[in-house]
Order: sequence, then C-alpha cells, then structure tokens
Amino acid sequence: MTEYIVKESNLTEFFQAVSQNRTLLSPVGQGEKCRLEPTTPDKIKLDFANTHLSPKASFFPQTERLLAFHKDKSLPNSNVYQDLGDKAQDCVLFGLRPCDAKGLTVANKVFQNDRFVDPYWKGKYEKALKIGLACLKPSPQCFCAAVGGSPFGEQGLDVLAYVKEGGLGLKTLTEAGEALIKSTKAESASLSNEIQKLEQEAYGLQKAEKDSYKVITERDLMEVYNDPHWPFTAENCLNCGVCTFFCPTCHCFDIQDEQSEKGGVRMRNWDTCMSSLFTLHASGHNPRPTKVERVRQRFMHKLKYIPIKQDGVFGCTGCGRCVVMCPVNIDIRDVAAKMCRPTQTAKV
Repeated sequence: MTEYIVKESNLTEFFQAVSQNRTLLSPVGQGEKCRLEPTTPDKIKLDFANTHLSPKASFFPQTERLLAFHKDKSLPNSNVYQDLGDKAQDCVLFGLRPCDAKGLTVANKVFQNDRFVDPYWKGKYEKALKIGLACLKPSPQCFCAAVGGSPFGEQGLDVLAYVKEGGLGLKTLTEAGEALIKSTKAESASLSNEIQKLEQEAYGLQKAEKDSYKVITERDLMEVYNDPHWPFTAENCLNCGVCTFFCPTCHCFDIQDEQSEKGGVRMRNWDTCMSSLFTLHASGHNPRPTKVERVRQRFMHKLKYIPIKQDGVFGCTGCGRCVVMCPVNIDIRDVAAKMCRPTQTAKV
C-alpha cells in the first residue's frame, strides 16, 4: 500500500505510538534464546535471527484453561461448566519473521474455516496487529524460498518492516496497518526499489532454490506415501516430539478434564503426532504402531496433506527450527529432497 521510514532517533517514540492502548509483544532476550513476549518500547530488539519459539503460543497457548465448574451446591451454577477462555486483548506483535507470520495463516485456516470456528483462537488472532521484520541475512537452516516463502514475505502481516541504515523501512499491507502507521510520525518514502534489491540479496543467501519443493505437491499421493525411504528416514527418530512443539504450524491438541473435591477444569494442551499415544484407540489398536508410520505422517502432513487442503500452501514455512532442535539431526530438507524424487530413483 504505502511505504514509510522511521528514523533511528524516533524508534522509541514510534513503538510507543503503535502500542498505544495495546499490549506490545516483541522479541526479547539474548542470542538463541530470544523469545516473543510482552515488552516496553525501549527494549525492542532488532538484531536477532529468529525467536527460539514460534509465535503460535500467543494465540494457541501450550496449556489453556477453557472451562471450569465448582461443586458447592450453596452457590449458583453448581456442577455447571463456565467459560474460562482468555479474554482477548488488543495487541501489536512486532518482529514476526515472514516465515512465522505465514505459519500463523496456515494455523488460522485450521482454527477458522467454513466448517467451524475456534473461539479461543479467533478472539486472540483477530485482535492482534502484526508487524513483520524482513530477514536481511537468513540463517543457515532457513529455507523459506523452497516452500514458496520469501525473506520479505507479506502473508499474514499488516505491516512489513526492515532494518535500514538510520532506522526502519516500513510497507503497509492492510487497511489496519495503514491506519496504525499513520497514527505515528513515520515519514512517507519511496522504498520499492530498495525492498526489491534487498529481497533478491536475501534470496541469494539461502541455499534452497525458490519453489523447489513444489514438485512434491505434483507427485501422486500414494506414490509418495509408499516411497521406500521411509523406514530409513525414521530409523534414528526418537519420537521425542521436539519438532512439533517448535514448529510454527503444528496445531494438534488434547483435551483433559481434571477435578478435585471442590470442582474441575477442562484444559487444552499441545499434543504431538510423534507420540505412540496420539493415535492409540481405547481398544488397544494403533493405526500408527511404529515410528515409521509416525515419521511418515509428520512429513506427509507438512508437505503433502496440508497443500492439498490449503490450495498448494505448504504446512512447512522453512523456519528451520526443527533442523536446529532435532537431537538426532533429522533434517526436513533431506526428507523433502527424497519426497521430490520419483520412487524408482529414490535413494535411502
């Protein structure tokens, strides 16, 4: 829509303006442990690769209290569940990397679609303004280009920002983003050529070729499913689930009811398809009895099933967190390369 610059000397004032009457969430902390948390305008970080955890917990907490009841019959509504869902507050998220913003759009289509709407997700997601921060120097594990993304990607953002000499460059992407930036003292500017140049330079720093995994979506589903490499791919996996907890698009959860003598609460907790309990039936039957089936499910879901359901959009955004965090060095890029090859030439 419109482009602006914010001088370095005005950054604190700028962040004060965008967070007026809103909670400000931005990366805080040091080094690899940088995390997205509520903060103040004077503590904004601009020099980080990416947050240690993805931003999905801001909208989909790892543990969330949904409902509760009490057993005191002398009080109203005894033994009746009451809504405990977090009351959504207006907030602004600054510093979302484009891969993480895109990840939120993938999850959003799961929690809000033409079949149902999750009110707990909806309230938080729609009250958040999202200001992304482009990647000028992608990390070695980053591969957003391969899955259709960009270091300057705009999906899911209201404003895209990037660090430039003397301050910040801004590009508004939605009407809400335009209104937000107009409420500050940001100055209008012409940045299109600079943005295009920086984006191409950032692409060049990634080892992944643009859209190189698209061939996976074009291959026959059962051919990919029955590829002979899966037992070898799964061989080292511990089924620890760290990949799913760090992933910005993983959205599986379990519901637990806990109670005491005084009452009870219904909780929603993150779950993982890497666990043998995830698909265990009450009968004792498990349709994914070994780690081969579980590992295959994870990668098929990210790179094959979600694209089928979301018009070609991958369930992987190329953030590289699973690459870094896997304790046995299973690299999704290696798995994707095998999934790209026709079955008869696939090597293990």
